[in-house]
Amino acid sequence: MDSIDRKLVSLLQRNGKMSMKELSSELGLSITPIYDRLKRLEKQNVITGYHAHIDEKKMGFGLEVFCSVTLESHKADFLKQFEEDIKKFEEVLECYHLAGSFDFLLKILVKNMDDYGDFVNKKLARLDNIGVVNSHMVLKKIKQTRVLPLTE
Repeated sequence: MDSIDRKLVSLLQRNGKMSMKELSSELGLSITPIYDRLKRLEKQNVITGYHAHIDEKKMGFGLEVFCSVTLESHKADFLKQFEEDIKKFEEVLECYHLAGSFDFLLKILVKNMDDYGDFVNKKLARLDNIGVVNSHMVLKKIKQTRVLPLTE
């Protein structure tokens, strides 16, 4: 990946709707080499997709929760089963397996506290091997970005 590729990726991660003409102007290249670079970066899975950023509150989601989960057993089969089960829950936007005082950190988005209670009691708590669950409600987002720091 050369400096032009990095600048191309940097531009697109800030605005995925930039036209080929705009990219051409920003990069000082004609449209054909930019198109070729884009296709190569997509084929190499450097660019994995183009997504709309949605305002959660305007879609009715008023509660974001980080939920730490500690499992009772850490055997490989139990870890794998938890990972497979958690992928099925649409409320879970992100799930991380961590080293530290708990095993997994879930980012959960729901409409309200009632929905969160239903998620915990009717879905999460019914999974095998759940030990301890701690909930951390988001009061305010200070920073949220998906833009990678691609400065050279």
